[in-house]
Amino acid sequence: IPNSVHTLIAAMKNLQSTLTLWSTSRASPDAVSDAYMQFGAGFNAVVWAFEGSGVDTTDLHQIPARLRAVLEMCLGEDPSPAALEMYQPQIRQQLYELLQGLKAKQGAWRCAVAAGL
Repeated sequence: IPNSVHTLIAAMKNLQSTLTLWSTSRASPDAVSDAYMQFGAGFNAVVWAFEGSGVDTTDLHQIPARLRAVLEMCLGEDPSPAALEMYQPQIRQQLYELLQGLKAKQGAWRCAVAAGL
């Protein structure tokens, strides 16, 4: 699980970096979409890892869809730092909720590992 969480965090950072590049017309919407797909793959890997250890993650399942909705609204704007700034709080909120959710699951995962699941 630690490796999959690390990969997910890297994908989150990449998504944020790509959005910043998009805002200055140095990355296309397709590049943002690709970064989101990497995030989604990382998210799925983390969910599968936790679920495989018996840790419920249903409370996290809606975060990628909510993030995607915000990204779609953002990318519907003309690229600019102001457009990104308008949606950045919502984007960060979704990523923050995900990180907090993962942090909360660490204890349950450690107990499952200690129990030999």
